[in-house]
Amino acid sequence: MQIRKVLLVEDEEDIRKVAQISLQFRGGWEVSLAANGEECLVQALSDLPDLILLDCMMPKMDGYEACRRLKQDPVLRHIPVIFLTAKAQETEVRKGLSLGAIGYLTKPFNPMSLAAEIQQILTNQEKAG
Repeated sequence: MQIRKVLLVEDEEDIRKVAQISLQFRGGWEVSLAANGEECLVQALSDLPDLILLDCMMPKMDGYEACRRLKQDPVLRHIPVIFLTAKAQETEVRKGLSLGAIGYLTKPFNPMSLAAEIQQILTNQEKAG
């Protein structure tokens, strides 16, 4: 899958900045930003990104609810979602995947390898699908 535009949804500004820089310079991707699930839905409709990188724990609307709504929307449901979160318990991973996410990355992440890890998830998804 060829990625050009990524929507990064993260409420913590420091993490958002590090991830944005990593995705832009390591992945070569255009990155748009949202700070919560509500902003995610609006930004996704506006930008129609190729991929959404989504935090779980955020104010206003958490990532799980945002993912559920993305996957119910006929315009947005095709966009792959990867969770990027500190919640690494198996039940949390299963919950995210059951809502339609294709992958799950944990924080803290390595900014030097974040884009490569995302690309690997996408490659594995293509091989499986």
